[in-house]
Amino acid sequence: MIKIINLSIKCENLIIFNKINFFIKKSNIYVLIGENGIGKSTLMKSFIQDENYLYNGEIIYNKINLINYKTDYISRFNVFYSYQNSIEIHNIKNIFFLKVCYNIFNLNNIYFYKFINFFKKKINYNKKLFYRNYNYGFSGGEKKKNDFLFLILINPCFIILDEIDSGLDFNSFFFISNYLNMIKKKKYIIIISHNKNIKTLLLVDNYIILKKNKINFLSCLLNI
Repeated sequence: MIKIINLSIKCENLIIFNKINFFIKKSNIYVLIGENGIGKSTLMKSFIQDENYLYNGEIIYNKINLINYKTDYISRFNVFYSYQNSIEIHNIKNIFFLKVCYNIFNLNNIYFYKFINFFKKKINYNKKLFYRNYNYGFSGGEKKKNDFLFLILINPCFIILDEIDSGLDFNSFFFISNYLNMIKKKKYIIIISHNKNIKTLLLVDNYIILKKNKINFLSCLLNI
């Protein structure tokens, strides 16, 4: 279980969240919803300690408080965050970036190309994108597919996806949803989405409803 205890988030002198408390269970898919600008992405960025914000409180994950660590160390704790607007990295070829990440997190790296070729076919990924700079000049949907390849290559335990369905064709999102459904028993998964019908593909366990510094949980069985 991931425990969020008295979490406060500030940006300069603006208090965005003040002493909020909730918890996240393993083997569940949570979908975080709320109005535009309410702070969904800001709240999720607390798990990776985004340097644009100031944090107080505790985020207990695997018996450590993530508040005490910087983003690069948190990534080594098997925490993965896919941004709403995926980061672009100039002068680093996409295939090189993905292979280096795969080598870091996998002892046996001889299957990289077989592995990535299998999944690129499943999400209709254009192989030409491998030889461009990482996410540079990609469309929104292409960036989301690239984030998914990154996700499967490093196989994290705690997965946060910010609007992973945005810009994706139906077949690609159908496959990604099935993949998340398949792996959820051993993962913590939170998805930010504006799509209330996302549960038609994802095995959603709970909705997290964010309203002005308040958090409510609703079972996926309820009509929201």
